Amino acid sequence: MRDEFHVTVGVEAVRRARERVVAAAEHWGVPLSADALSDVRLCASELVANALEHAGGSCLVTVDWVADELRVEVADGCRRPPAVLVAGDELPSGRGLVLVEALAGRWGWRMVPGGKVVYFAFAAQRAPVGQRGEPVSASAASYPR
Repeated sequence: MRDEFHVTVGVEAVRRARERVVAAAEHWGVPLSADALSDVRLCASELVANALEHAGGSCLVTVDWVADELRVEVADGCRRPPAVLVAGDELPSGRGLVLVEALAGRWGWRMVPGGKVVYFAFAAQRAPVGQRGEPVSASAASYPR
């Protein structure tokens, strides 16, 4: 299953993008705990925010659910490789990829014509689907088909 959408810089851009990523996972019934979905939300926020800030104000987000893995890719027009910074307390930013590295099952990047793609992935949890015991969220119910 796949969802793909463009994001352009704006006041609510990062929030809308991360909520769409999570809504797709919920809509598809991806077996992730509430905590794992929170981690997906944070990782998506970080990659989209980085792309909008450092790569010209727009990006393409692709969400895939294939072979028991939720994979989120963010493509942008910048050819500069992503950098995992060790930011000190005095810096207001620079920790995004450190968080992605710590939370995601795996992450990486690759060059593509016209820019790069940065991605992260979460493997499905082996618990039965529906173990969370929660109804489908409103954001999943309004997920674009």
